[in-house]
Amino acid sequence: MGDKTGIEWTEATWNPVVGCSIKSPGCTNCYAMVEAARLERMGGKGGAKYAGLTKPSKAGPVWTGEVRLHQSMDALAQPLRWKRPRRIFVNSMSDLFHEDMPVEAIDRVFVVMALAAQHTFQVLTKRSARMRAYMADFSWGRAVESCRDERGVSAIINHSIADLHRAFGLSPRFAREPDRSVLPVPNVWLGVSVEDQKRAVERVFDLEATPAVVRFLSLEPSLGPVNLRRIDGGGAVLDALGGTLSVEGRGTTRCARLDWVIVGGESGPKARPMHPEWARSLRDQCAETGTPFLFKQWGEWAPMDAARIVKDIPIPPRGGIHGDWVKRYVVFADDAGAARVQAEPLSVLDNTLMYRVGKKAASRLLDGVLHDGFPTLRNSAEGG
Repeated sequence: MGDKTGIEWTEATWNPVVGCSIKSPGCTNCYAMVEAARLERMGGKGGAKYAGLTKPSKAGPVWTGEVRLHQSMDALAQPLRWKRPRRIFVNSMSDLFHEDMPVEAIDRVFVVMALAAQHTFQVLTKRSARMRAYMADFSWGRAVESCRDERGVSAIINHSIADLHRAFGLSPRFAREPDRSVLPVPNVWLGVSVEDQKRAVERVFDLEATPAVVRFLSLEPSLGPVNLRRIDGGGAVLDALGGTLSVEGRGTTRCARLDWVIVGGESGPKARPMHPEWARSLRDQCAETGTPFLFKQWGEWAPMDAARIVKDIPIPPRGGIHGDWVKRYVVFADDAGAARVQAEPLSVLDNTLMYRVGKKAASRLLDGVLHDGFPTLRNSAEGG
C-alpha cells in the first residue's frame, strides 16, 4: 500500500486485504502475483504480509488461493491518517469481494472508507455477483458489530465501538457530529473488471444492479472487442452506457448507466496485445453517450503510429511469415527485429501490425490523443 502510485487513474493504493486466485483469462499474467512473490522473497515486515500467498509454477508465481485481512490495525486504518483528499484504489493486490473473504472483513473495510470521508475510494472486482449480494444485504448495524475483534473491542484504531455506533447513527449522537450512515456510501466508487464480451455479460449486469454513487468499468487487459451498448444476457439486453434494459416480454426500461470507462492493454514480459480497434470502439461508444473515457495504456505492444520509439523493426512481407497472416493473424515483431506469428487465429485482427516496444515507448495516446476522462464527482470527495 502506498501514498503514491504509478496507476494512471488513481492517486494512492490501500491493501487491507491480500491474496487472491485466478478468476478468468484477464488474471493469467496478473502483476499482483509476481509482486506478492517478490515482496515475500525480500522478507522483513512487508514480506511477511505476503507469506504463503503465492507458489512457484512453470509459468512463474501463482496465487495459492489464500486471502486474508491484514492483521495490523495500523494498516486497516491507514486512510484515516491521510488528511489530504485523494483517490484511493482499494486492494490493488487482491479482490475485496473474493469468495473466501469473510463478510466481517469486508464490513471493516467499508467502515474505514465511510469514516475517511475526505477521500474517494475506488473498489474494483471480478467477483461482481458477490459484490451485488453484499451490497443488497448491507447494514451499518452489522458493519459496526463486525469491527469487534476477538477481545470484543474495536479493530479500528482510535475508534471505539461506542464511537462507531454514534458515527453511523446507531445510538444517541451529538448534533455537531457528521452522519456517516448514508447509502450508497458517498465516497465509494464500485467497478468491475472485464476483458472481453463474455466477461461483460457475466459482470456488467451485476454492476448495473448494485447501488453506488459512481459505477465504473476497467477493461484492462483488453483481450477482445466489447460492445457496451448491447450486452446480451439471454432474454435481457443491457445498454450499459445509454442506461436502458430490455427484457423479453417486458419491454425496455431505464436503468443505471456506467459513469466511467477505463481501457488498457497488458504490460509485462508475457503481455498479450490489444488490437487498436477494440480501444477505438470503446472510445467511440463513450463519445456517443457522453461517458468519461480514460485510455490507460497500450501496454507492451503498440501499433506503429502510437509508439514513440520504434527502431529497425521490419514489416513482415505478405506471405513471408505465414501464407494466411493477412486474413487470420496479427503479425508481431519484437524489439530485436525477430518476427513471429500469434498462435491463435483472430480473424477480427485482419492485417494489423503490432510491435513490442514496452509500455513507456508505447505511450498513452490513442490516435494521437490523450484520453484522461474522469466521472463527475457527485457526492464523493474530490481527489487531488
